[in-house]
Order: sequence, then structure tokens, then C-alpha cells
Amino acid sequence: MTGIVDVLLRVLLIVLFGACVAAQFCSGLLAGSVIGGASGVVLICLIVAGSLCVEAVLISVWMLAGMVRDESIFDGRSGADRWTNTAIGALGLAALFAAAGFVYFLITQTGSSASTEVALAVVAAAAAGVAAALALLVVVMRRLLQTAIQYQSDLSEVI
Repeated sequence: MTGIVDVLLRVLLIVLFGACVAAQFCSGLLAGSVIGGASGVVLICLIVAGSLCVEAVLISVWMLAGMVRDESIFDGRSGADRWTNTAIGALGLAALFAAAGFVYFLITQTGSSASTEVALAVVAAAAAGVAAALALLVVVMRRLLQTAIQYQSDLSEVI
């Protein structure tokens, strides 16, 4: 990975991490202005939990990018598996949280906020789908990384 790509990736990761922290702090204002009561509390919990999951993925990407920069990503002892497993777990949790939010907002459609809760259910369903798809993508990428590590190990034995 070239130096400029590494710098751009790290800047983007910092910006995204900051956006997640800002989302957590602003979730109360957002939930209060969009929807109130118990649904507002559920929305706050979903935003905070989802942001924490995204932050875990961003930290995992940061660590993996450092391993690529140090050219230790293919070292079996580098811990790359641990960081990819962390990302998969965080994305899986995010998908579960979003699916729970979808079910909650779908069930609680009442009164004047019904259209808002339907919209939140649709957003939660989309978030669940995206998180699940990303988790599966990282599973495939983890398998590719494991194969590359094995090939690197086999080559080092030959040489």
C-alpha cells in the first residue's frame, strides 16, 4: 500500500470515527425531535449500539492497515485473524441490533407517529441488510487472508 493511500485511509477512518462519536452524542436530540417516548429511547439505544459496532470495525481496519504498512499482514502471528474476527462480530451485532429495531418499529406503529415509525423500520431493515452483507464480505476476505498466509508460509519453507 502506497504512502498516500495509507494516509488517506487513516484520515477517512478518523473522520468516520469522529462522525460515530458525534452521532452518539447527538442521538438524544435526534430521537427527541423525530420521535418521543419509548420509541425515542429505543432509537437512541440503536444509534449508540450501532455506532459502537461501527467504531469496532473502524479500529479493526486501522489495525489491519498498520499490518499491511508494516508488511506483517501475512505473518501467521500478526493477529490479523483476531482483527478480522472482531470486524465480523461487530458487523454481526450491528445486523442483530438493526433487525431488532426493525421488529420494534414495525410492531409499535401507533397514532400520529406511525409514518415515522414505518420510515424508521425501513431504515433499520436496510441497516440490518447492509451490516449482514458486510459481515459476509469480511468472512470471504478473512478466508482469502488465511489462504494468502498459508501460501506465504509454504513459500518461506521452500526458500
